[in-house]
Amino acid sequence: MSWILLLCCVIFTKCNHYTSDTETSSRMKKLILACVSSFLFVCLGRSQTTIANVDEAIELAKKQNADLHISRQNTQLQSWSVTAAKSTRVPQLKFTTALDYNFVLPTQLIPAQFFGGKEGEYRGVQFGVPFNLTAGLEANAPLWNAGLKQDVQLAQHNQKLTELQTLVLTDDLSTQVARLYFAAVFTQLYLDITQRNLANADSIVQIARERKEKGLIDQLEYNRSRTTRLAIEDVLKQNELAYAKNTSQLRLLLATPDLKLAPYRPPTTFPSVGEVPSDGLAKLQLRAQQLVIAQAQLKKEKLLRLPTLSAFARYQEQAQRATFNFLNFNEKWYGIGVAGLRFEVPIYTARIRESAIGRAQVNADIAQLQLENEKRKIDTETDEIVLSYRQAISSLKINEEAYQLSEENLKLVRIKYQGGVVSYDQYLNVFNDALAAQNKYLRTLSDVMINGKLLELRR
Repeated sequence: MSWILLLCCVIFTKCNHYTSDTETSSRMKKLILACVSSFLFVCLGRSQTTIANVDEAIELAKKQNADLHISRQNTQLQSWSVTAAKSTRVPQLKFTTALDYNFVLPTQLIPAQFFGGKEGEYRGVQFGVPFNLTAGLEANAPLWNAGLKQDVQLAQHNQKLTELQTLVLTDDLSTQVARLYFAAVFTQLYLDITQRNLANADSIVQIARERKEKGLIDQLEYNRSRTTRLAIEDVLKQNELAYAKNTSQLRLLLATPDLKLAPYRPPTTFPSVGEVPSDGLAKLQLRAQQLVIAQAQLKKEKLLRLPTLSAFARYQEQAQRATFNFLNFNEKWYGIGVAGLRFEVPIYTARIRESAIGRAQVNADIAQLQLENEKRKIDTETDEIVLSYRQAISSLKINEEAYQLSEENLKLVRIKYQGGVVSYDQYLNVFNDALAAQNKYLRTLSDVMINGKLLELRR
């Protein structure tokens, strides 16, 4: 944007310099200023994200949240682990080469009579040459290995586990976004109410000042009205801080630096609550998958006690040189080839296998207990949310009516105080009752909206 503004300024200057006609110059300036203003309006309008409701906030978090992106990347990483596990069951072929320098050749004692010497004497003979170069191909193929097959299943189970972890993170993120969104919008509603209270307090202070000037009240009553007004202003500042914190946390979860919340209008009707099943919740599925993995690991440890059968083949050619002249292709290379089967049976492992099976069994038992405990926790949490929602629904209508009556009472008592019909203590009692009704109504409405959304997310 900065370079466009700079370009416009340059054009503006050039037009002012080269245009001799005053009217033409003025038109050019107005045209350039209009273009710059339109560009800034469009850019600023597009850079701001407005959230109309909680569903939009949740969907935006699912698209842009950084932790969710990382979790999805971990799922992709796990898919490569599945590929690696499947590769171990496929025949492998590799090229090998080695260069050996025997700086001390092995010596063997041979009877000297083979070389024309005396019987009973020996002569030392060195075998081999200093330089050896070996190159060849080696192939291996597992024919029967139950452990490798189980490794593939374990990798697939772990891949599903990462997918469920992403779902759990998505559910937790949706819950956090819902709570923060309603916290922000209800703080916004309370800000509106507090601003009205502050306006009423200003009106009372003005009335008290006029009555004091007329000698109808003393300084004490006037000071009390100002103290009440200052207390309301302090509450307003605290609510502004709470709103700023809630929106800041919401921006972080939504990964949206420029976030704006549309004015919130509470609904007039609310759905009833039926049975909320818990079997489909991602947390419960995650625990169930952890149990599956623990049982699969136990099965693998038991399968490792079984024999394995594999095939192998190897062909190599070797060059043996007294001097380092391997590029001399007139010298002979000697080949060697071997193929066969390898059958392995674990007989004694110093109780390593038994300890591994024991650990796997304990982990499976723990996973079973965690699954059962998680189901009880989810059922309890769901029941508590249902109870809170129903209680809030039943109390909302009463609290809303009390809130409306308190607003009407505030108007009436202000008029009566202005007319000198009621004392300031009587006004203050009505005002405190109105504050309690406001807080109770907003708290009940917040409980209805939050618990209703949490139940919706659990379905």
